[in-house]
Amino acid sequence: MGSDDVTHKVIIVGAGPVGLLTALRLAQTGITVDIVEKETALNEAPRACSYYAAALHALQRAGVLDDVKKAGFTTAGLCWRKPLMDCDEGKKILGDVLARLPVIGSNDWDTGVVNLQQAKLTKLLYQKAQETNLVTVHFGSELIAIEQDSASVTALVTNRQGDHKTFNGSFLVGADGARSATRKLLGIQFKGHTWPERLIAIDVLVKDMEFDEELPSSLVVDPVHFALISPLEEPQKGKETLWRCSVAVGPQDSRTNQELISETSLTYLLTRVLPGPRPLAYAVIKASPFRVHQLCASTFSRGRCALAGDAAHLNNPMGAMGLTTGILDSEALADTLELIIHEGKPLATLDTYSDERRMVFQTFVDPVSTQNKLRCASDVETAQEDWYIRQMAKATPEMTRKGTKPFFGVWRTDMRQSTLSPENA
Repeated sequence: MGSDDVTHKVIIVGAGPVGLLTALRLAQTGITVDIVEKETALNEAPRACSYYAAALHALQRAGVLDDVKKAGFTTAGLCWRKPLMDCDEGKKILGDVLARLPVIGSNDWDTGVVNLQQAKLTKLLYQKAQETNLVTVHFGSELIAIEQDSASVTALVTNRQGDHKTFNGSFLVGADGARSATRKLLGIQFKGHTWPERLIAIDVLVKDMEFDEELPSSLVVDPVHFALISPLEEPQKGKETLWRCSVAVGPQDSRTNQELISETSLTYLLTRVLPGPRPLAYAVIKASPFRVHQLCASTFSRGRCALAGDAAHLNNPMGAMGLTTGILDSEALADTLELIIHEGKPLATLDTYSDERRMVFQTFVDPVSTQNKLRCASDVETAQEDWYIRQMAKATPEMTRKGTKPFFGVWRTDMRQSTLSPENA
């Protein structure tokens, strides 16, 4: 391989949570990281807000779980609900619970769901990475070309003024999101489908909203305006709380994205999913419409380059399996690069990473998140007939523990164990 400067340096494209977590893990083993980020600051758009099961193990390994818990709050899990119901004097109350899904692990730290806005998680990971003195983030730097040989990778970037700069390293990680320049430059296909509906992610302040204290996060079943409702800060009775409402609009809705986030549109959508007296008292902080995809890259590695997070796969948010899967990619990829750089494992270990994480997406993340979405986008009668809803509606704690076991095992990739298997020896 090349000089020590290149051998112990990794280039990461994208300063989101997946890129920053990968950088932090690498820096903790003495590897220097350059992160190139095309935006001029960390992204603060309303995105993910919940992390659970094996993802908590990955955050613990990076030494940040306690900080994440302290910055956020923990709930027991989530539930599926019927749409809002009428009450006296025009008030709307929460619909009946169809089924509950508390997340029960084998240890105190991996039980429940940790809630923290993605923007806050990103900022926390950025600060932790900076503290290592081995991670440098180059904001306003857009990747435009990749060159690689048997020993190194060179990334060519451009800034807002059109100036060019090159970065050299032994490996390059594309953690640059759904529109990944890394994936496109490597010529990797992105296969799958786009759901016909659009979702509107709305961050909204509501005072004294009715909620389930144990399971405040709800999947609202509705054939058109299905929704995921989650608190973005610890909810307290009688106090104003910030909530995330991701509400669907139907495939036939021809309005523009700008029209979908108009005051009239948001009022209508929020009155469909938020309980309380009418007219509803609320204050929208942010609103962002987005398309929902089920896509997977044809490979997560090519030569000395690898993909992770949304650059590698996309799935709908019903069940919070998007960023959580990206966090588990980060853990597996950091382990892979450490095995190659520090322990002399062959370059083909990156292919093992690709195969293992693609298998997880294809056999677990994709089908589970797809079925979550289809259950939500149903009428109540159809949802009540679903085997999973029926099972969870009557589940004992032991049945629940068994039912959520794949989220602690199958979802995660143990790269050290994977490299020991006969086919990867």
